[in-house]
Amino acid sequence: MNTGDAMVHRCNPKNCGTEKGMALVSALIVVSVAAGLFAAIMYFALTGTEISGLQRKYHSSKEASLGAIDVLTKDLLPTVMGGTNLSAAVSALVKPTAVMPAVTADSAKDACFTAKLTKGTSGWPGGTCDSGTDPTVNPDIVFNLKGKSDQTKPYVVNMKVIDTVTGNSDKSGVVLDLGSGVVDDASSLIRIQHFPFLYTIVTDARQQGSTTDRVNIEVLYAY
Repeated sequence: MNTGDAMVHRCNPKNCGTEKGMALVSALIVVSVAAGLFAAIMYFALTGTEISGLQRKYHSSKEASLGAIDVLTKDLLPTVMGGTNLSAAVSALVKPTAVMPAVTADSAKDACFTAKLTKGTSGWPGGTCDSGTDPTVNPDIVFNLKGKSDQTKPYVVNMKVIDTVTGNSDKSGVVLDLGSGVVDDASSLIRIQHFPFLYTIVTDARQQGSTTDRVNIEVLYAY
């Protein structure tokens, strides 16, 4: 065969090395991008699972705190304002064991709690009857509330009144007018709604034994 009749491709050693190097770099880039995408997917998947777990714990603690606030303001405060000591009101409180296995109030602090409900903050007796913002220090009342069926430990809710402001009336049997706080069409006057006291209440709710997964709520309650 005449060498002129056939085209024989011969690679220049310099060019061949360049082509192989470019192919290797391209392969490394593809592998790096794929590894980066896989790492990102795994990161977001694991982070999403962690956030979901934290949200679940936060939601449970928040629900426990709101439940304790509801019991305190609707059941216990009116009873104490009627002349019953807090510890006696707690003892008489109906506590469904499936929901609220325990509620505790120190009888030695009954006078303190009564003062908190009936006097401005400056009139409190002092000592352990303090206005510190940490509800776990000298709490007025402590609730133990059951969690979900798969949670063995209860939620502990510490509650404390930290400030009392006297309102625009006394508590000696105020009868609220119908439509208080709205305009009276007949007289074009606004009837002012009466509140004997305004309380600032703080709560700390967490699962028993936990030091991190907790919810703190501050409530301004008009009695």
